[in-house]
Formats: sequence, C-alpha cells, structure tokens
Amino acid sequence: LEEKANLKSLQLQQEYIGSGIAECRVLNQILEKNIAELDEKVNTILDYEKRSVLNDREFKLQLRDYFLTEIQFLILSQEIDKNCSRDHLKVLFFYDEDKQDTQGRILDYLKSLFGPRVLIFSFDSGFIEEPMIKLLLTSYHITTFPAVVVEDEVFQGATSVKTLLAEICHKLPGDVPKECTI
Repeated sequence: LEEKANLKSLQLQQEYIGSGIAECRVLNQILEKNIAELDEKVNTILDYEKRSVLNDREFKLQLRDYFLTEIQFLILSQEIDKNCSRDHLKVLFFYDEDKQDTQGRILDYLKSLFGPRVLIFSFDSGFIEEPMIKLLLTSYHITTFPAVVVEDEVFQGATSVKTLLAEICHKLPGDVPKECTI
C-alpha cells in the first residue's frame, strides 16, 4: 500500500509540475526528499538480501521497483529542469558486478562534496529484469562498465575523481562552489 501511495504521489507531483503552478524551490526540496527516501529504500533492500529475508523472486521484484522509482525521479528532475532554473546536475552511474570497482565510492565522495546540487542515479547494468535499464544503456551508447554520465557527457570505464570533479564543476549551474577551486 505504501508503494502504491508513493507512486500516486509521484504521478501527481509530475502533473503539478506540468501545470506550471508549482514553486521551483519547493519542487527541488520535494525531489531531494524523494531521493533521500529512495536511498533508505535501497539500504533496506540490500539488508534483506544479506539476511536472506526475501526469496530470489521477491528480492528481484523489490530491486526492480527501486530502479523504476529511481527512473521516475530522474524523469521528474528533468521535468523540473524544464520549468525551473537549474541549481543541480544529474549523474547516472551504470555498474556491473565487479567487486573491485571503486567508481561507486568515487561518486559517494563527490556527492559528499556537493550535496543536493549533484543528483546521482545508480543502475545495475546486468539487471535484465527491467528493460528501462537496457533502454538507458542503449540511449547513451554504453558498452563498457563502470560508466558515468554527467548530464550529457558519457565516461566509460573507470573514471578518476579528478576527471569527474572537473566535469561536474564545468557543468554545475550557478555559482562555482568552493570545491571547484581546489
């Protein structure tokens, strides 16, 4: 029931944004809150996996729901961008099952520097249960993992903190944050 209510709320938020009535500051706050709640949800799902609380089918359904919700938030943020001046940028992260990969930790570090000004959306490139992930991979012509998309710039393979920081600083709208002057 909670998932159904959250989905309905998200759909109404998108309709409200489309109406042009909504105040941009409030819309961005709602988006940030939604994304924070989504982060909590993935931690719960991963905890379920570790404790084997869910069977494989239920786990994949929970994970699919998570990815679909994340894609909806990505679309919501794009709708907000159409109607409001941007104060953030979007980063898409496509990972695979390489346990040695450090790209996720690099993005966590960058998120800690920029906070809500950088929205990170992470997707398991091998999660074949959700066709939207394949559609995103195809849209960005991604064939090598990990892959990071900063707005419209695609980086395939491991990408350094320095490279991603430079790209974020270059693309971040508004005032240049102090993190970009180091």
